Amino acid sequence: MGMWKPNYINTMKTLRLIGMAVIAVIMSVNFTACSDDEEEDNRPLAEKIIGHWVLTYEEGYIKDPDYPEDDEAWSHAPKDEYEYFGNFTFREDGTYSEYELDGTSNPQSIEKWTIKNNIITLIEDEHEQYELKVLEITSDKLVLEFDYKNENGGETYAKMTYKRG
Repeated sequence: MGMWKPNYINTMKTLRLIGMAVIAVIMSVNFTACSDDEEEDNRPLAEKIIGHWVLTYEEGYIKDPDYPEDDEAWSHAPKDEYEYFGNFTFREDGTYSEYELDGTSNPQSIEKWTIKNNIITLIEDEHEQYELKVLEITSDKLVLEFDYKNENGGETYAKMTYKRG
């Protein structure tokens, strides 16, 4: 009987092939895990906004050049009441409700909404409309901005953060 000699070339090829297969499996699992976490929601904004949103944080200011002593600023989680806009429920039919923080309906509730170019227009009637810019929206977070400047140079600014409720 002859002496057995390992075939180093075939052994190295086999180990290299196994190593590449293991790396390929690890890479595919890694890519699959990442794609689930960072999946983009490509639905139109009008579809993403549908649902109930609860106010969690608000900041803003009021400046009036005619009455600077009345200027104010705020930055806080809402407590018993909110500064400008409360909780919302946006519906697919173009209507919505605004709610007080305790869940009761706001008596000055605006009935209709539209959206165009990241601007939600809340329509009370043909004379009263409010525009809220959508700064951010995810599956569970909404950030809106209200920025109003009047003819005498006064400004009201509010930035509201909501969670899906």
